[in-house]
Amino acid sequence: MTSFKYYVGASVDGFIADGSKGAHWFTTFAQQPGVKEHFDQFFEKVGAVVIGGKTYADIAREVAEGRMQWMFGNKPVWVFTHHELPTLPQTDLTFIRGEIGFWSQDIARSAGAGDVWIAGGADVAGGFVQANLLDEVLIVTVPVVLGEGTSIFGRGISAQLSSLEITGLGDDTFITRYSVG
Repeated sequence: MTSFKYYVGASVDGFIADGSKGAHWFTTFAQQPGVKEHFDQFFEKVGAVVIGGKTYADIAREVAEGRMQWMFGNKPVWVFTHHELPTLPQTDLTFIRGEIGFWSQDIARSAGAGDVWIAGGADVAGGFVQANLLDEVLIVTVPVVLGEGTSIFGRGISAQLSSLEITGLGDDTFITRYSVG
């Protein structure tokens, strides 16, 4: 059965983006062997991806300017947005507006036998929690204190989490996996 999972990197003080709304501070950690190996294993089980419009716009700009490669391969990517955004060649993109619950079955179907990765942003992940559609949260915690920025869920939400496992990824980095609800 398809599961909706929010996989995200965060500082020790719970921020996924710094004060300038950037996540480039996480790049070095994402390239560490333990983090990369864990993410690759996670991504193999992903059938579809959900991101917010701002996250997509940032990624699309970096890809168009040649600073990064499209990271989602040929997996279907669903973009929640209220704006017209550019498409990228050779990508499977669906731009959507509206309630998360309205789209969740279509998103799950597009994942086939895989899971749905809620890749960001924080507000989209928070929306999945509020819609009672998020099954798991996976947080890669790195040894950095940012002091300010965007919190893991980006909005005031309330949810009960149950720890499923904590795994060390090396270099003072670990992943905590929680079930939601």
